[in-house]
Amino acid sequence: MSKKIMILNASPRKGGNTEAMAKALITGAEDAGHMVEKIDVCRLSINPCSGCYGCAMGKGNPCVQKDDMKIVYEALDRADAVVFASPLYWWHFTAQMKTVIDRLFAVAASNNMHIPKKEVALLIAAEDAREENFTQIVPYYETCLVKNLGWVNKGMVLAGGVNMPGDVEKTAYLGDAERLGASF
Repeated sequence: MSKKIMILNASPRKGGNTEAMAKALITGAEDAGHMVEKIDVCRLSINPCSGCYGCAMGKGNPCVQKDDMKIVYEALDRADAVVFASPLYWWHFTAQMKTVIDRLFAVAASNNMHIPKKEVALLIAAEDAREENFTQIVPYYETCLVKNLGWVNKGMVLAGGVNMPGDVEKTAYLGDAERLGASF
């Protein structure tokens, strides 16, 4: 069955390793018959959550802020699956991705603290290849974006040792990302 997959690419670097992995995932997903929409969140103007709770009071759709997060909300509504793609910045998502994740609160708060069930995957590019570099982001992903939201984990590609643009092309990570895309 064909699925709609939304990729949230949070790399501010055009043509970098995160984007290359996202493209590989797209290839695998499209070859498997899925439709993919990639959103480059760093190119959007998305404000942080203001904590106003307008979403919980039914004042937003789902959020009262009028910014580019609307693009993400609309794509999330269409999507069966969400892929979080980010370089590792200080052992976590980029600030741009964290802002998007924080703003997903409005979806839950406007819907009796429920976000519709999705499949989810993680693509991370990191300069350092040591496994311990991922000890912050993996539990966050598994707890907050899988367990707490009730989403279904489809997998992760944790690409260590890929700093400069093109580094990932010398590894097996692109093949891993392509196979992950096909697995949806």
